[in-house]
Order: sequence, then structure tokens, then C-alpha cells
Amino acid sequence: MAATKRRVSYFHDADTMGSYYYGPGHPMKPHRLQMTHNLILAYDMYKRMDVFRPHLATEDEMLQFHAADYVDFLKNITPDNQHDFTKMLQRFTVGDDCPVFDGLFEYCQLYSGGSLDGARRLN
Repeated sequence: MAATKRRVSYFHDADTMGSYYYGPGHPMKPHRLQMTHNLILAYDMYKRMDVFRPHLATEDEMLQFHAADYVDFLKNITPDNQHDFTKMLQRFTVGDDCPVFDGLFEYCQLYSGGSLDGARRLN
């Protein structure tokens, strides 16, 4: 039996992944994701990959892996109201390393969707 050639599955959402801003001083910079994607395009690496756009995980999908109060917290917290969530910020260790930023819940949905899509591909 001939060996099958394996391909990398690459998940990327060009419309949204590079648009999140984690705040000043945070090491994750959205432009790094875009630079990486541009290198993949420039070197034609995408031709040797299966390229997918991750889906936004539904709240029900997220609840399969996370407690309802945590998902609810992510859905409701914003930079403008985070002072109302002081105890929850500490409980869920959200702060400097995991900052609250505009679009946080959609960001979590996108990453969760990509993780679920990747797991489905592996299976």
C-alpha cells in the first residue's frame, strides 16, 4: 500500500484575526498574525496545505468545554464595564496576560471554532 502524503491543515480568518488589539505592552500583536499569513502566501506554502476558515463556535459548543458562568462572563465583559467584574476577573485570572479587549467574545468564538474544526480534521 502506498503511503499517503500528509498535508498541514491551516486555519486562518483574514477578516478578523489581525484586527484585535490586546492593549499596550502585551506581547501578542495582531500584525504578527498578518505577517505570518503574508509569508505563507508569499512562499506559496498555502499550495501544500489544506486551508480553512474557522467557524465561530456557538455558545452551546463553548458550554461543552467551559462552565456557563465563564462563558457568560466572556460574553458580557467589555473594556468599559470591566470594573463591574472585579471578582470575576480574579476568579478567571483575566488581567494583564489575558486582557479584556473589544470583541473578546467573538475572538474566543473564533479560536474555539478553530480548535473544534482542527479536532474534527484530526479525527
